[in-house]
Amino acid sequence: MIRIRKTKGFTLVELLVVVVIIGILAAIALPNFIGAQGKAKTASVKGNMRTVQIAAESYATDSGGSYSNDTSYQNYLPGGSNSTPGSIGALPINPVTGVAQSSIPSAGITTSNAISAARASVPGSFTAGEVGYSQCDAGNSYAVIGGDPNGKVVAGVGGNAMVLSNQ
Repeated sequence: MIRIRKTKGFTLVELLVVVVIIGILAAIALPNFIGAQGKAKTASVKGNMRTVQIAAESYATDSGGSYSNDTSYQNYLPGGSNSTPGSIGALPINPVTGVAQSSIPSAGITTSNAISAARASVPGSFTAGEVGYSQCDAGNSYAVIGGDPNGKVVAGVGGNAMVLSNQ
């Protein structure tokens, strides 16, 4: 009598081929995943910049068209009192550290000329993940700036470094 042996399982060659294929797929996907995380953090900074912009515009609407030269525009951030004087709203969460900013620092821009220069070329650096605000031209305009995960200034629509407004 001849016995027929049933084989169960995979051969070593089959397992090695599967492991190699998985390794190749991981090598292709990992750089894309790492790049996607940076893009998501930059998008979060842009969202925070937009939130600060809306707060500044809301403050100006309630203050006769003049932008804030102190932190009173922060009352218009989400959760704030939407009035001056009042309570400050929730400060933006830094997507790099995952912690809310302790304050919104100055964007370091005080005049329209500085705004125009900044629009022409993305300037130096800013704290990674943070958003800054500056009143410009004695309250007639403002600038909002943010730093990407590498600390470079976030470029906005059309490559502009800032979200700004003139009245």
